[in-house]
Amino acid sequence: MSRKNQQTNSIMSAIEISPDLSDLHAYSSNKLTLAKQLYVLREVLTNSKQKIAAQQIADIIVKLAEDRFTLAVLGQFKRGKSSLMNAIIGREILPTGILPLTSAITVLKYGPAERLIIHYENSIFPDEIPLSAIAKYVTEKENPGNIKKVKTAYVELPIPFLRRGLEFADTPGVGSVNTANTLTTYNFLPHCDAVFFVTSADAPLTDIELIFLHKISKYIKKIFFIVNKIDLITVKERNSLLEFITSAIKSHTTEQQINIFPVSAKLGMQAKSTKNLPLYEQSGLKALEETLAVFLAKEKSTLFLTRIIQQVLQILHKQTDQESVFQTASLFPQHDSAAINKLKIAENELKNLYEQLTIGINDTSVDYKHISNAVLSQSPPTVITKFIPSSIDNIDWQTDNCLVCDYLSQETLNFFTDWQYKLTIDTKAQNEFATEVGFCPLHTWQLLSFSSSFGASAGYTQLAEQIASRLQKMSAVTTFKDSMAHLSTDIKNCRVCKLQRQSELAYIEQLSAVLSTSIGQKQYYYSQGVCLHHLSMLINITSNELAGFLLSHAAHHFAETAEDMQNYTLKHEAIRRALQNKNEKTAYKRLITHLMGNEKLYLP
Repeated sequence: MSRKNQQTNSIMSAIEISPDLSDLHAYSSNKLTLAKQLYVLREVLTNSKQKIAAQQIADIIVKLAEDRFTLAVLGQFKRGKSSLMNAIIGREILPTGILPLTSAITVLKYGPAERLIIHYENSIFPDEIPLSAIAKYVTEKENPGNIKKVKTAYVELPIPFLRRGLEFADTPGVGSVNTANTLTTYNFLPHCDAVFFVTSADAPLTDIELIFLHKISKYIKKIFFIVNKIDLITVKERNSLLEFITSAIKSHTTEQQINIFPVSAKLGMQAKSTKNLPLYEQSGLKALEETLAVFLAKEKSTLFLTRIIQQVLQILHKQTDQESVFQTASLFPQHDSAAINKLKIAENELKNLYEQLTIGINDTSVDYKHISNAVLSQSPPTVITKFIPSSIDNIDWQTDNCLVCDYLSQETLNFFTDWQYKLTIDTKAQNEFATEVGFCPLHTWQLLSFSSSFGASAGYTQLAEQIASRLQKMSAVTTFKDSMAHLSTDIKNCRVCKLQRQSELAYIEQLSAVLSTSIGQKQYYYSQGVCLHHLSMLINITSNELAGFLLSHAAHHFAETAEDMQNYTLKHEAIRRALQNKNEKTAYKRLITHLMGNEKLYLP
């Protein structure tokens, strides 16, 4: 690999590294276990007329279904919070400038397509706005003091690190002349699960910031301390500055281990746009993103689940610190032993799960599986066709289906389109069709789906006459055992089946050749890959290194599909269907497609 490609991969991979699939599986399994116990609790509390407790459990089910973990960027105004977020995602999406800008909460979240959704205060109907118009709703200039009553602006982006429920929130800075902005940020604190606390090298840790930090520490335990704009000071000044900030943080919080990240969002964005690895490291963004990747992979999921369990146990023990809700005579009649037993079992299951989750909770060592050194990139790369065989240079890498199945479907469609026309007017084609006794049952019905009544009648007349003649001859013989064998066509001698087998083998070889290049691997990495049948064919003709890449890629996508299906069912159960995204709604179909192949090839 060239030095330039190595630099590009290093710059782009930090925040998008995927954790070991076993971690993802464990999280999904624990989440499903927790959901089952919550359903039991809700049912028992509802049947026992414990309306308040039942509603509290229902609200927690919603939280679990949304899988929402809020990482907020907090700090005084003009610390470069929006610029830092832009640098992390590698795009200039959030408005920035020399004056205080952000006037409303802006949340970056995952979505299969880019869009901006505006939620207003005291309104249940959001607006979908072009993303280019975001400044009109979230900036102090065009929405001063949030006079438009924007509650939250959601920017949905197809960015991998946002995928698993992470909401990356930009907040108005505290301490500006507009007190409404400060109030908005303070009111948002209870909704935060972890924060980036951002100060800056040109004016570090003012009294306003220290008061704000003290308030933050009461709500949030996971804080990333970031000093932005380090490009404005010298290295010698930087060391003194970090010592001062560390001392100040220790005196105003209970933090035991304080990790401060000196960063230049300006240089970080420049490094990503120019793919400059030395500048990327110099900006401090690399160290921050690598730490964030570890947190998202190892800590975030556990913190999310343990917080939910703590909330549930607080509900069950809300009478006193020692007494459980099911032990309180005023809540449950003595004879309702079945309900009490169910609650006891559910509580014990939750406690066991909590203990499992908290074992090694502070161990943040991560063994990441790099799928391939050549496949990591901040966004899907542009198709470069000069390394790709001409017969598949128009491949649709973004399809939700198997790449090979899609090609075969198109080849079959082209064949049927041509053949149904020939059967209508071409005597030679009609003779060949009759001699071969048509197609196999599957492809016969598929052909008819393309044919008109007239075309089918014209095309099959000679076949009907051929069958009648053969049957008449057969009736004159003395033994009839196995006499019907040559009157039916199966997959061995069906013309369409033969075409598909030949096309399949040729295409698999060509696709293997594409995947032997770094360009092809990059394209494949961002695609849905191939179904299990075609994966087996590919592996049989590729190198061990490439086979490992293909298997890792398939495992990753099956794990994501399983996760999408679980999220879909949880949101459906929690009556949060509006939160279901397209990927979750169609996950079951992607699963079947990649298990069994494209329906166009197997359904009449």
